[in-house]
Amino acid sequence: MAQAEESSMTLEAIRENTSRSGFFQLLGMHVENAESGTGEVRISVDARLMHPQQIVHGGVIFTLADTAMSMALLSVLPPGTRFSTIEAKINYIAPVVTGELFAEGIIVHRGRSTAVMESTIYNSKGEERLLVARVLGTFHISTSKPTHPQQEISQ
Repeated sequence: MAQAEESSMTLEAIRENTSRSGFFQLLGMHVENAESGTGEVRISVDARLMHPQQIVHGGVIFTLADTAMSMALLSVLPPGTRFSTIEAKINYIAPVVTGELFAEGIIVHRGRSTAVMESTIYNSKGEERLLVARVLGTFHISTSKPTHPQQEISQ
């Protein structure tokens, strides 16, 4: 695994790549960390993210978790390695109406062609940090020849 970490994309390259992503721009997602099997992503809560009941839409929370898990896996794979979410389960713990959402993703287990990932999502309001959701996901890791590094972030 150490060899894969040495040849993985740098945090700066990941940030540059995601900053050009229309989806990241649409939601206002920012990659805080993507190193050594940990991914951290944040988003500021605003009216665009609310559903009619005026709480953050669950799909936004899931997207943040999925992206944090993706960043964690991306941080240990050789550049250009393709991967995708094939299954995920989310437990919503608390609604969100204000503040900032922060998701941390980690690798629970990595095999040759799959990885089991976990993400915890928090709502930060000043010094207060509340648990919002927990996600467990499975990712497929392609064993075919890697693609160009600019094409690898599809999440």
